[in-house]
Amino acid sequence: MRAFLSATLAATGLLLAGCATVAPNTSLPATSSASATASSASALSEKPVTLKAGQPVDLSATRGLVKATVTIDSVTLGATCASAEETPQLGQFVAVHLTAVQGQDPTFEMATYEWLVVGVDGVEHDARATVVTGRCVPEAERLTNQYDTTGRVTGTVLLDAPVALSRILVRNPLAVPPVTITIELPPPG
Repeated sequence: MRAFLSATLAATGLLLAGCATVAPNTSLPATSSASATASSASALSEKPVTLKAGQPVDLSATRGLVKATVTIDSVTLGATCASAEETPQLGQFVAVHLTAVQGQDPTFEMATYEWLVVGVDGVEHDARATVVTGRCVPEAERLTNQYDTTGRVTGTVLLDAPVALSRILVRNPLAVPPVTITIELPPPG
């Protein structure tokens, strides 16, 4: 019984150690694997990323982001649902059309990140990107995570957003801590 209890406690300790995270800007213990992790993580940028229409940005140097060069082709406020299957729950649809050129990653995972919208009141909302895009954007025009034979992916993500919108966020929830990209809105007018 004592051996079983010791083995159970040891296994629990290993499981908990595997779930532990290190807060940003804190030191890891000096072990060979921790040193390798710390040095490779410090080589990547922690700076905020903002994407502006027409300006390609290489995301490869930022921790936790897809290894690709991304260009926001357009952001259209007041967009429509092509199939009329959905109506905006927050006030309007916003279409984000983008192009990515493949870097080191075999797939364009930004297509599966969390898409969020922030109203002028500062409240973050789920943009329902998966549902709205799936029901409203024709399949051939949707943003996917698969590069074509030339190493490019181009497509549209349709977002449900407040009319009084301040910004669009794209977050990789799998990065620890999560990494967020801000997409700049077009100037009013």
